[in-house]
Amino acid sequence: MSSAILSRLTQLTVVKSVFSQPTSVAVLMLCIAFSLILFTLTAPLMTWVIMLGGCAVIVRAAGLSALNSLPTSRTVNLLAILAVFALSWFGFSVGLLDSMINLLTVACALKIMLVEKKRDFHLIVCTCLFLIGCGFISSLSVFAWIGYTGILALLLFATAIYHGAGVPKSKSIKFVTVLIVQAFPIALLLFLLLPQLPPLWQMPTSKSTETGLSDTVTPGDIASLASSSELAFSATFENAEAVPVAPSRYWRAMTLEHFDGKTWSISNKRKQAEQQLAYMGKPTPLSALAEENTPQVISYELIVEPTQQTWLFALAPSTPNNRENSIFVRSLFDFTLRANSPISSKKAFYLRYYPTAQITSGIGNFESQLNLQVSMNGNPQARAWGQTLAKQYSSAQQIVSAIMREFNQGGFRYTLSPNAMPTDPIDRFLFEERSGFCAHYAGAMVYVLRAAGVPARMVTGYQGGSALNDNVLQIRQYDAHAWVEAFIDGVWIRHDPTSMVAPSRLTFGLERALEELGESREASILGDLSNAAIFATLQSWFQQLDYSWSKWVLGFDNTAQTNMLEELLGSLTPQKMRVVFLSAIGLIGLILALYFLPNTHRNTLSPSHRVLLNAIKCVEAKTGKERGNKTLSAFMSEVNPLINEDATKALTLLCELFEHEKYAHRTQETKVYPTMKRQLKMLKQALK
Repeated sequence: MSSAILSRLTQLTVVKSVFSQPTSVAVLMLCIAFSLILFTLTAPLMTWVIMLGGCAVIVRAAGLSALNSLPTSRTVNLLAILAVFALSWFGFSVGLLDSMINLLTVACALKIMLVEKKRDFHLIVCTCLFLIGCGFISSLSVFAWIGYTGILALLLFATAIYHGAGVPKSKSIKFVTVLIVQAFPIALLLFLLLPQLPPLWQMPTSKSTETGLSDTVTPGDIASLASSSELAFSATFENAEAVPVAPSRYWRAMTLEHFDGKTWSISNKRKQAEQQLAYMGKPTPLSALAEENTPQVISYELIVEPTQQTWLFALAPSTPNNRENSIFVRSLFDFTLRANSPISSKKAFYLRYYPTAQITSGIGNFESQLNLQVSMNGNPQARAWGQTLAKQYSSAQQIVSAIMREFNQGGFRYTLSPNAMPTDPIDRFLFEERSGFCAHYAGAMVYVLRAAGVPARMVTGYQGGSALNDNVLQIRQYDAHAWVEAFIDGVWIRHDPTSMVAPSRLTFGLERALEELGESREASILGDLSNAAIFATLQSWFQQLDYSWSKWVLGFDNTAQTNMLEELLGSLTPQKMRVVFLSAIGLIGLILALYFLPNTHRNTLSPSHRVLLNAIKCVEAKTGKERGNKTLSAFMSEVNPLINEDATKALTLLCELFEHEKYAHRTQETKVYPTMKRQLKMLKQALK
């Protein structure tokens, strides 16, 4: 029994001695940093790569103790060969960029098990820096910045400790902290004045609909977005008065004009017409609207989350302000907006909203004919109802009112979880289920209007938005919505059938509407605790922080930089830009010089030391003997025969008091200094 206890104590002693070594501590910190990076890259990394990285960290940490051995180079090389085969097999399915991130992670995981020399340690640190950069590709939020900055600091601490053998760990940490603080003003200058270049690569196309709306809608698709509270975009207006009221916050994205009996999509005929008209150089209605002198115009800014798509969300009708947009935005003939390149990261777009302008037909009779096409693939009852309405009412507006009245009085119900309707979905919805989400109502209404001879189309986008502050709205994925535009008297007029069954959806938002209907958007693990005031306050604070970061940091592109310099310097010329660039380089050089060039520190003398030097100066003037490099005792032995007894006593006491304060630390300066001043006064009187 005693031998087992002794063996256990020996093992603990060995482990403790190993982890007290700076090299072992540095490698352990490196393992922790790599583990944190793995945790942040769960989206691009394949499951087996994450598992391999986790196992490598465990093996390396266990191998720091002399009680455990590390795998041999042969074993690691075999793992590398298997990993290469696996990456080659799965690489085509994840895309080129994600394949490179997985390859880099595998290389780092295998190398971390064989860290022996300084070169190995430096390779792992550099690889981790590349992985941090990969993490920023997919996440640029303020929380990601804080997290990756912490990981970077951990890597620097590990490097300092690894190279600081014999140096206390606290001193190494202090050294790295000072370097980080010193680097901040240089980073700020580079951020503000270095030209904002576009990315050097093209982001891959999204593989899922998690990024938001799709260009095809089957009833139920938009309902699936209701469970997501991810931010879609933020809208900033000039002032609180310019913010639209809740029921009119329709953020238009796409017009879906083709229906095959189940799915709504953008019409191929529409795409062809848009291309031909653009090739002919015909201006769009929105471009003409931007040139008109319209009295009421509201300027606003959108900060759009990455969608990997080109469509934009805008209040209708809105025109792009491409003088300020970093990505050119073009308008289409259906009054929608498209960016010239996919939105692969947070981007700011500047728009102008014309609240009194109407959405007209941009291509003449083409649009009305396109939106009168009725799919004959199923749904006979809905077609028959539309034909009946056309016989009953003489005007398009009367037909629209009849359909809206039916939704309001016909026992329809608004719900996030309707029953599946795989066949004849519109007939099933209108005449059997009578319950559905916004896409069910919008799709059914468009279909019936077309059957009644009224041109109509489905429009998708977002409706609503919560106020972050007086002039900022945040629109989330659960605000995704679908509504109807009917072509009446030459104008596309918006109608929202959802308002007939859930009017609070437009006024107070989705969550309020579902609450009134006895449903919830998503079940919260915390239950009612998540609605507590403290959680609401924290959530508001985090949302405000993320918005400020997106607006002032991520939104600081080349256009914002140019605007800032123009406000400071006026009209920019090549000569001014050269001066700005050279001034920035010079200022950074000056900061580096202040940090690293050797400087002489002026020795500050204590008050008691100054009193002593004053006394010696008086004695030197009286006796003609200079102290030079002599000690106090040698100097006193030389001058005492030349001065009177009172002066000798005063000088001796001054020297003793100074030596006690300077070397023995037996007295406090606050007590010594007054006494020495009195003795100096007595010395001067004795020397007269």
